[in-house]
Amino acid sequence: MLCKMNERLQQIRKLLGELEAEMKAGAPAGDRDFSALELPLIIQQIVDDLQPQLSPYDAAFYWFLFRHSIANDGNPQLRVSTRHLRTAVVKSSYSQADESPVSLGKVQDTLRALEAIGAIRKEGEPNRDGTLYRVLIPEEIEACRKFRAERVAAERAALEPQFKFPHTGIDPSGKEHDTLRENRTKAYERDGYICRYCQKQLTRLTATLDHVKPIAEGGDNSLENLVTACLDCNAKRNKRTGNSGP
Repeated sequence: MLCKMNERLQQIRKLLGELEAEMKAGAPAGDRDFSALELPLIIQQIVDDLQPQLSPYDAAFYWFLFRHSIANDGNPQLRVSTRHLRTAVVKSSYSQADESPVSLGKVQDTLRALEAIGAIRKEGEPNRDGTLYRVLIPEEIEACRKFRAERVAAERAALEPQFKFPHTGIDPSGKEHDTLRENRTKAYERDGYICRYCQKQLTRLTATLDHVKPIAEGGDNSLENLVTACLDCNAKRNKRTGNSGP
């Protein structure tokens, strides 16, 4: 068990190293403003909320698709062929040069498994270059939201004594957190992923949420009280109000 865990950690470290190297090399011209500041959080969510629900093959395929889509330039869509994935995923996930390619049937089964859990979604019909897929991140995957809610509930139960004291500022029911998670993508899409303050075009990875009326001043997580902001504008506003933005 420890050996397998070490292997998985090594694979994640390798992935992070490759992502960092690729980003330092420069993004495509249309994505010069892409920032990796949110990547650690998303990767943590994948490790905590998605990977435990995947088989080793499923996880390897998801990481490959994630790396070549969202982590590459913020675009969640990519076109891949099953024949290419037979060898590409193996070479990306394992160091052995002579690793045999997986069978075509296994690739198809794995893609279906990822679709079933909601980690990827077909965006079009196949053509000679492959099938267009959309790669989703944990906050967009219902199974991950449910898994996380169960995990948070278990953690909350373990810390139950602290919720008896109202001055902690923690919502025991978790309803406010659920409302924030549900409205996050809605706010981004409503605003077109554009910062409300400096009008900078953002991506799913660079966008953050800001509360119009800070929580500390009685604001809530309703959609009307949430706006899209770049990290810099969010940080400046939070510094002025003393509020901690998401």
